[in-house]
Amino acid sequence: MKRRFLFTAIIMAALALPQVLQAQNRVYMYDTGHPARPARYGQNYYGGTYFGLRFGINAAEVSSEASYLESSSPRGGLLAGIVLGQQLGPRIPVFLETGLLYSEKGGKSDYGGDFSYNLNYLEVPFNFKYMINFPGPGISVQPFMGPYLAYGVGGYVKDFNARQAYHSFGDAEDQFKRFDAGLKIGCGFSIQAFYAELNLNVGLANIGHDMFDETHNRGVSLTVGVNF
Repeated sequence: MKRRFLFTAIIMAALALPQVLQAQNRVYMYDTGHPARPARYGQNYYGGTYFGLRFGINAAEVSSEASYLESSSPRGGLLAGIVLGQQLGPRIPVFLETGLLYSEKGGKSDYGGDFSYNLNYLEVPFNFKYMINFPGPGISVQPFMGPYLAYGVGGYVKDFNARQAYHSFGDAEDQFKRFDAGLKIGCGFSIQAFYAELNLNVGLANIGHDMFDETHNRGVSLTVGVNF
């Protein structure tokens, strides 16, 4: 009797094992009992989350109603940092991407001489990305738009004619406020872990001290990196 019972229990356990393993491989959201597939947009963003490294260049300028701050040509600068993206819903290919970036902006001016504005910021973006998948090994196009906040951490205004330099951020009329905020509009492209994007930066905060003649950052950025 015991042998028959043990034999029956073994058979039932063997039949139930595949079902148990299958249940363990499912991903459940909020313990509702409904399985949700991991999101795969570009790189395999399991659970709708990814982490990335970014490196790039800026072509920046200062747009100002004050002629002594208006850029006559753009200035090149570096861009580097980390980002974190989170899918906003299990059934929609929309992600919110934020992070921390070091961004060199500024511009060049020929007003009364030869000037260069070096404005270095720590920047926090809030980009809303729409992932469009294409056939292939993790290929996606990712148009995005969103605000950013930035704080000036260094830089110099250089007067090459007088061979003088002074800090870019300060309270003088020919210096700049540290706080900046604006809008980013662009599009990214990914193949597996590789990522590249081109975006337009539109500063909305007045970084000049004159409230009548407003001054803003402007520019474009080209960025490459990897996503995990």
